[in-house]
Amino acid sequence: MALAAGCSLAGQITDARRIDASPVRVSGVVDSVVQVKGGTDVRVSYRIDGRRFAAEDLPVGQTTDPTPGAAVCLEAAATAPQTVRLCGQKYPNGDDVIPAKGLLAVAGLAGTSMATGWFVVLGRHRKHADRQIEHRCSNGCAHDDGPRP
Repeated sequence: MALAAGCSLAGQITDARRIDASPVRVSGVVDSVVQVKGGTDVRVSYRIDGRRFAAEDLPVGQTTDPTPGAAVCLEAAATAPQTVRLCGQKYPNGDDVIPAKGLLAVAGLAGTSMATGWFVVLGRHRKHADRQIEHRCSNGCAHDDGPRP
């Protein structure tokens, strides 16, 4: 299983750590390049310890123009050779994606907290205003139409 752009953030981090702990540098070969909606699907095969593996979700097109038969530098995890990424990548989607997703999550949490706080304050303010009206009207007023002359 190659590190995929569509995997969960936790899965990507786990796979990246697995490769970082025991990297094995291998040469892969582009088997096929297929244009699909939204980009290019590139299949890369490689061998480790005589076993053949293939990855179809590597972002090869971001670093080079992939053509069948082209060599691609890969890093695989020694303990899980099916986990692979392009040489030089720190995370499957590049170094900037992990912090960006983290910042997006923090911003979303902050926005949700602010909205929740606003609703709580608005609800308390409305309850307080209703209590004031009830208190004024419990003294015999029929309607509070504003200040009287």
